Amino acid sequence: MQQDSKIYERVHFKMELRIAFRAVFALGLCTSQVAGEAVARAVRVSGRDFVLTSTNARITMSGPNVVVKGPPYIPSVSGTTYCNDVVNDECTKTGTCKTCYTFNEADVQHMKTMGWDTIRLGVAWAGAQPRDDDALDPDFVERLHALLNLTDRTGIHVILDNHGDMVGGAGCGNGVPMWFQQKAAPELIGKQLTTGFPYNLVPSLEVTKVGGYNECGDNATMWAQHAGDANYNLINDCCKALNAGGNPPGLGYTTIAQKTMDYMINPGPGRDAFVRYWTLMATAVASHPSAFAAELMNEPMTINRKQAYNTWRATAEAINSVIPDMAVSMCDTGEGAIIPAWVSAIGGDGLDLDKDTEDWIINSNTAFYAWHWYGFPTDAANAVKSVMEISEKWNLPTFATEFGSCDAWVAARDANISHTYWHYSSYCDTGAAFGNKPAPADTFGACILGWAGGNSNYTCK
Repeated sequence: MQQDSKIYERVHFKMELRIAFRAVFALGLCTSQVAGEAVARAVRVSGRDFVLTSTNARITMSGPNVVVKGPPYIPSVSGTTYCNDVVNDECTKTGTCKTCYTFNEADVQHMKTMGWDTIRLGVAWAGAQPRDDDALDPDFVERLHALLNLTDRTGIHVILDNHGDMVGGAGCGNGVPMWFQQKAAPELIGKQLTTGFPYNLVPSLEVTKVGGYNECGDNATMWAQHAGDANYNLINDCCKALNAGGNPPGLGYTTIAQKTMDYMINPGPGRDAFVRYWTLMATAVASHPSAFAAELMNEPMTINRKQAYNTWRATAEAINSVIPDMAVSMCDTGEGAIIPAWVSAIGGDGLDLDKDTEDWIINSNTAFYAWHWYGFPTDAANAVKSVMEISEKWNLPTFATEFGSCDAWVAARDANISHTYWHYSSYCDTGAAFGNKPAPADTFGACILGWAGGNSNYTCK
């Protein structure tokens, strides 16, 4: 009986081994089918320029932001008409405003009539990786592939924008997933938002001064509603009072927001998780040549320039290990053009950076400098001067990936700097302007933090 038992164990072990081998083999096939081999990007970095890979000709790209801030996070490609939002005071009063849910062939044709060739596509971390898994969400990936199939076929260039505002949903912002913030600051989930030192010394960064804060104030029960839910920012009443309108910086410098940023950019499991996300994203888009650039984080709310750039470098190296010619963004606090031209001219472009990281940027053939302009510095032309100085010092192109004014469009265009305006559509129907439907069950996207103003016919002369 003992001998029979041993024979059984050997046979059973061999069967398990065969099953395991077949499972691994099948998984490898499935992975290769989903990701595909990396192909050359349609646009790449060459010194201080972006160039078309097919001809090496310099290109100055332009177009809109296409960003969905809440579930399902990516527009569909269905339909035969292009986006045309209706959001105004009249429809807001009656809850009958209109938004867009798609980016389709008609939108592409409309873009081309407008003279545009590029979109900045939101790929929010919270939507792409809503669980702490070594994989992206399959529904998100399916929608992403459908949209990139369209842009591949029609010649539209795509920046993948890890879009977020004021860090993450646990602090009433959006972008960073809830599971990540639960690791970064578990003691602050579902708690009253506060601002710590030194940010509380700056009135505009003090969260208690943000409009709507008094809706909950120090009512712990209200803050705790839906604590830990992935859509806390959409369904908690305190958040809804704070984030329904503009994009107040006071939400980006709360204690939970800053603990999240510190966890993400400092060496350790937080940075590792961020790098993992972008590695998975690069793998997912490897076979799509239109996806030429990765914008690592929209408007990062941190003043720790050293560790932020070390994180951008680590992430770029991981992305380029998958897609060697994919452009990868470097940026400063809030993606602002915050280093004046004269400071860069005397060597201040490397302020608070590790020298080997700055040297890596200068010698990189994929890095670009992403920047936004919303009134700082006061003249858009001065913002262009600042980023042009960085471009010269670091030998990389710059890209104005977001702005809301023709001043920025014209200044960037005249300097041959690529640019994408905010934004093509609101891509959301939550809140009063759309009849206060139950979110997220009956809604699309998230009408939060600077959501309005979608314009598919944006024109600057």
